[in-house]
Amino acid sequence: MGVPTVRNFTMGVLGLAASLTAVAAAAGPDVKYKAPRTENSQPDLRGVWNFSSDVPFQRPASLADRKLFTPEELDARRTKRRNTLSLVTTFAPVEAVGLDWIDTSVRVEDLRTSLISYPDNGRLPKLVDGIRRLPGVDDIIELLTDNKGPGLPPEVLELVAVFQGGKRDGYEDFAIGERCIFGPNTPIVPGLDGNYVQLIQSKDHVVLLTDATRRIIPIDSRPNLGDRLRSWSGDPRGHWEGDTLVVETRNFNRRPQSFAGAGNAHDKVVVERFTRTANDRLAYEATVTDTKTFQDKIVVSFGMAKVDLRTYEWACHEGNYSLPNALSGARAEERAAAAKVR
Repeated sequence: MGVPTVRNFTMGVLGLAASLTAVAAAAGPDVKYKAPRTENSQPDLRGVWNFSSDVPFQRPASLADRKLFTPEELDARRTKRRNTLSLVTTFAPVEAVGLDWIDTSVRVEDLRTSLISYPDNGRLPKLVDGIRRLPGVDDIIELLTDNKGPGLPPEVLELVAVFQGGKRDGYEDFAIGERCIFGPNTPIVPGLDGNYVQLIQSKDHVVLLTDATRRIIPIDSRPNLGDRLRSWSGDPRGHWEGDTLVVETRNFNRRPQSFAGAGNAHDKVVVERFTRTANDRLAYEATVTDTKTFQDKIVVSFGMAKVDLRTYEWACHEGNYSLPNALSGARAEERAAAAKVR
């Protein structure tokens, strides 16, 4: 055994302090803090909140049961992730406009190794038999960031094949995202960009407004809609539990995916909890239950920071020539192939 030194002791104390801080932040609100009140005597959650995060959505398999990074490990991951993003733009379906549009500013320090707080392994639970999950761009970035072997991981190759292959006979052959058909993300999960949500309150409603979507949540005890009335964004109902806004959303239709690229949302139920923990902090937790897609529930949690900014409309199809260009390109390929046959 080595001889203990003052430096080793100091580094150990600092590491323990950082770990305890991260655990406390993930555990929930400070019970001593009392949120300010609105004119309706409700906890005041109003404002624009940023939820950017460099914590992996799922815990990297290489970390096994470790729940926290060291500050040095997280700094190294940030650098490697930035390099990985440059690689992703060489094959992902994004315009070659550099990385300046990607929101990488993290305003809430968090040393956890996953945004998933349940299951305890920090990873998505097993899928129900027959359900497939297609990784998204965030998954690709994590796979490449954590990749130790030569070449691309098989999950990345599968996704590249999806984007590169397939017929292009009409607009129906494109993914719904490419056609700008989507509802708000429920639950909220940090992504590459657009990690801002504005909370607007009245006595009877709370509105969650992003640059592209909006969710209008009644908090006046009205009953849910009947099971036959379903939509992309589901049917939310909110209520207060002390200083925490609790929102339960159900009645999704089958068109959006359930969660994390798996299944469909028909049987999904999401319970979200919004708690103001400081003048500039909001704790967010969401529990996803979908017994037709996952074999267990999923709990995701992270912090949000209040920012002095405003949201602007994001018009998905404004100046979007991708569909006509792709379809005209497919027709040109067909004409060229037909000419060779002749």
